[in-house]
Amino acid sequence: MSTTPDKLVERYLKHLEVELDDVPRDRRREIVDEIAGHIAEARAGLEHETEADVRNILDGLGDPAEIAEDARERFDVRPPVPTAAYKPGWMEIGALIMLLVGGVVIPIVGWLVGVILLWLSNAWNVRDKLIGTIFVPGGLGLSILLFFMTATLESGGGSTCQIDSTTGQNHCTPVDGSDWNVFDVLKVLVVAAIIVAPIITTMYLGYRLRHHQQAAATA
Repeated sequence: MSTTPDKLVERYLKHLEVELDDVPRDRRREIVDEIAGHIAEARAGLEHETEADVRNILDGLGDPAEIAEDARERFDVRPPVPTAAYKPGWMEIGALIMLLVGGVVIPIVGWLVGVILLWLSNAWNVRDKLIGTIFVPGGLGLSILLFFMTATLESGGGSTCQIDSTTGQNHCTPVDGSDWNVFDVLKVLVVAAIIVAPIITTMYLGYRLRHHQQAAATA
């Protein structure tokens, strides 16, 4: 027997499954198995099966799209209502900008404006709003401030003084602060994390904004 009839049947059943995609899985499996059974029974009654015979059987069953439409009516399956893509407004865009750089433009107040816009918007759920508020308060404003404070302290250096026992004079030797220890490295890592955190948080909120419908569902 030629494999062409088998391919015709396989293609027909796959087409049917695609058309039944919005039908519940158990019902879909039931319909496909039922149609496959009719095809197998009809083929078994053929004495010498040909490609034309199989095509006649499939044509007799009808177009898969029509079978799927009948199934939707039988099981009262309604197609999903298309939803318009969510477009962020000025409130969401303003929240992202002010949370990140508001503290740089207007210290403290600018970032607080971003927090207010964040909590007034319905585009994020409570978890997202808490993340946007906690990581990091002040946004890049606080991060830059801490960076310069740390840099100033590190570059301050200073000097060590010692009194000469012979002459009684006080000799001071400048310290360049180039000798780093574990605590210095840890301080640098902490400051770097504080600088990066607001950027990552803003990226996260932007990602969640693109998936507004999923975020709103868990609010």
